Amino acid sequence: MKAVAWVLALLLSALLTVPLAVVLFVTTLATPAVAAGSCTPPASAIGLPQPGSPRQASLHNPPTEIPADVLALYEAAANRYGLPWTLLAGVGMEETNHGRNNATSSAGARGLMQFMPATFASYGVDGNGDGRAVIIDDADSVHSAANYLVASGALSGPDGVRKALFAYNHALWYVNDVLYYAAAYSGGDVAENPCVTDDTDTTGAPLSGTGPATDAVNAALRWIGTRYSWGGGTPSGPSTGICCSPGGQDGRVVTGFDCSGLVLYAYAQIGVRLPHLAHDITYNSGGQVIPRDFAQMRPGDVIGFSYTPGGRVFHAGIYMGDGRMVNSDGSGVSIDSLTTGYYSRLAWRVVRFVGSSDAGGPGMYTP
Repeated sequence: MKAVAWVLALLLSALLTVPLAVVLFVTTLATPAVAAGSCTPPASAIGLPQPGSPRQASLHNPPTEIPADVLALYEAAANRYGLPWTLLAGVGMEETNHGRNNATSSAGARGLMQFMPATFASYGVDGNGDGRAVIIDDADSVHSAANYLVASGALSGPDGVRKALFAYNHALWYVNDVLYYAAAYSGGDVAENPCVTDDTDTTGAPLSGTGPATDAVNAALRWIGTRYSWGGGTPSGPSTGICCSPGGQDGRVVTGFDCSGLVLYAYAQIGVRLPHLAHDITYNSGGQVIPRDFAQMRPGDVIGFSYTPGGRVFHAGIYMGDGRMVNSDGSGVSIDSLTTGYYSRLAWRVVRFVGSSDAGGPGMYTP
């Protein structure tokens, strides 16, 4: 009887401990390691869980521009399988930088979305209509990834998305990397999404000193805490914006600034007229190009951010000195670090609209 009791005790212990382990495992997947309510993704990211931690590749590799033909594949596959295209873009960025690095991996994974041959044999589909499923064909790879994610539960809400990504690659850092990239691709101004930006401060003292560059910085700092509004901001101050941002915000119901609206407002206070578009401010407004070097940058310089050097600028801010800038992003008008965090990992174009002598007259470069 003692032997039987011992065996029964072991069986009972197994029955009790296995479900507990499963519960703990599922909880880990379903709950990102970020404080509740720490960020709210824009409308197009709703339905996807927020990126949490740990992360790995996304800490060092910012999201890059998606080639037009690859973007079309993401959108077509997303429409076919009912997924957000940004989720597929997140996987594609994490796996091969959208096909730029699609050599066979050391583990034997192949193609744009890096399928193992055995997995592709079960979930590979024809994505280009030629009647075949080919592991190295880009269309087949993207559509097969969508098929696999759906089969793994990606349509079952945010928790299902996390579980599906974990099935794709059994690592929590992978799940969070993909979600980070998906969030990054959810808006035209990526910084509209506070789940992407970090190192943000919503307090800041005015700069000391005099001169137009200092005045421009301080004009922006006066509006710290003002909300982000797509298309918002005029030479007179915050305003309602326009409808609608790629991230889903209807700026018509929000009074505030978008990134370029804050820059044009600040510079209007010192008599410099700038357009309401980040790319045009930094490329088409006559500013003096300054190296990305804190030793050469000065307060008042405008920084445009893009995924790649020379790429389209999607966000802009005003340099404050000490490795910080004031800008309007998903946290509203705020101060962000340029030495760590999201903005430090992007390509920059720095331009100067105010000459070097702050104390001796305007010294402006007229756009």
